[in-house]
This record gives sequence, structure tokens and C-alpha cells, in this order.
Amino acid sequence: MISFNQVNKTYSGGFLALKNVSFNLAAGEMAFLTGHSGAGKSTLLKLISLMEKPSSGSIQINNTDLAKVGYKQVPFMRRKIGMIFQNHNLLMDRTVFDNVSLPLIIEGYSPKEIRKRVEAALEKVHLSDKQKCYPKMLSGGEQQRVGIARAVVNKPPILLADEPTGNLDPKLSLDIIRLFEEFNAVGTSVLIATHDLGLIARMKYRTLTLKSGTMITDGIVDGLTTDEAM
Repeated sequence: MISFNQVNKTYSGGFLALKNVSFNLAAGEMAFLTGHSGAGKSTLLKLISLMEKPSSGSIQINNTDLAKVGYKQVPFMRRKIGMIFQNHNLLMDRTVFDNVSLPLIIEGYSPKEIRKRVEAALEKVHLSDKQKCYPKMLSGGEQQRVGIARAVVNKPPILLADEPTGNLDPKLSLDIIRLFEEFNAVGTSVLIATHDLGLIARMKYRTLTLKSGTMITDGIVDGLTTDEAM
């Protein structure tokens, strides 16, 4: 599903954000991506979502080499990826329904199909009764769930989350992760970037750890490697 092969990312000024990163995320797999602030987590997610390009190495999604994806093809590739941000990136002057429907409007869905999909997405994140609310009327956890609904409304096969629980208390954080598990259970590949080691330890999923741009561990948090745990 996602394959990194000796990927490097250097920004202008010479800052090396990622160094020789290689890993594979299988279709239908859920994993965590962790590391200290500045370790390269957000850069890695931006590379997958085609917001950035690698300086060297190769990245493939479903056997498509991202280096060969032309500018006009980028929007079509991004439709296969749901992106969830820590700060939600919601439109504060639009209702919950409007925020969630935005990807579908951009893709040209009919009003009938938009309503059907938005209602289904909001039901999945337990916000069916908040359609007409504005983001400022919601709690932080509810706003995060709106962001998740927007990311899954067009049913992408891949979900990427950048610190989705960073501003939430432990209980709400676990609730958000449980939502990701529900999407993963129906075949969606999920990669969650987080620095919450306590949460990672509780969940027992494969964890990719970055340190200063280098992948230093890839396995289960209790010490087992991915292969040993299977």
C-alpha cells in the first residue's frame, strides 16, 4: 500500500528532515509513527500526501511511483488519502455539514450523494445531531471528530493523522483512536503520527520511530518486532 525506499528529504538551507527512511505499510494495516518534535513525522506524512516531494529515494502508493505523478494527477492521488490534522483546519464560518461536505463538492458529487455520504460520515463519528452547528459551538474532541468525518467522507483507502490527539485529554484521545480502529476494521490503512508514548503502549500496534530524521525502530512497543508478533 505505502512503500518508502531509502527516502531522503532536505529543505533549503541544508536541513535534513529525513535520512534513508525505508518501510512498508500493508493494505489494511494500522500503525503509529512517533518521535520527538522535529523528528520528521510531519514531513513523512506530507510526502505520502504529495504535499512535499522527496529529495531522493522512492515512494510508492499502490505500486504507483509518486515521482512519476504529474502536477495534474496530484488531486486524483490525494482523493485516495484522508488527512487529519491536530488543529482540525475547519472553516469556522461554515456548519459541520458544510465542512464535511467540502471534499465531495470539490469532486463534483451530486447534492443527493453529498447528503447521503455526509450523514453517513457524521454517524460514524457520533455527530449526527451536530450537522447545523458551527465549529465554535463544539468541544475540542467534537471538532476533531468533524475533521475525521471530513477525511473519511469520500471513503479513501488510506488515512493519515498528524497528532490527532495532541490537544485532547487521555479519555478523548482513546475515543479518537477507537474511531481509527473502526475504520481500520473495514480495510482502511491507517498511519497515526503521535508523541503520546503512553497511548501507543496501551494500543500495542506496530510503531515506527523517527529520531532526527532516521528510522530507529519498527515494531511493537512491547519489544517484539513486527515479524515476531505476527
